[in-house]
Amino acid sequence: MPAWLDDAEPVSTVALLYREFGDVLIPIEAVRQRYFRNRKAERFRRALREGEIPLPVVKLDSSYKGQGFICLYQLAAYIEHQARQAAARHEVMITTSDSDRRLRDRLIDAVPLTDSRPATAGE
Repeated sequence: MPAWLDDAEPVSTVALLYREFGDVLIPIEAVRQRYFRNRKAERFRRALREGEIPLPVVKLDSSYKGQGFICLYQLAAYIEHQARQAAARHEVMITTSDSDRRLRDRLIDAVPLTDSRPATAGE
């Protein structure tokens, strides 16, 4: 890792997504184009509906044709989960030397965890 990166402030996934999209609610099509380009629009919507991609769709209008959004916090948690899962699976692909184990652990630990739970009354 470059020395200049050692002193860098960690940036949360939420902050990076907000920088990318500029809002807390991201239109479904923007999420598809950015992260799921391999899926056509209708197949992406079906994957969301059927839970294949476990991201809840938020609608501000109860109309059937109302615009669907993905909440930035939930997208951040999903991305982080997928990254941690990929790093954990990496264990199978590498040898079990101490340096490889340390690398795998660092890959897992490098993924920030978004705490999107609402604050309780005492906080």
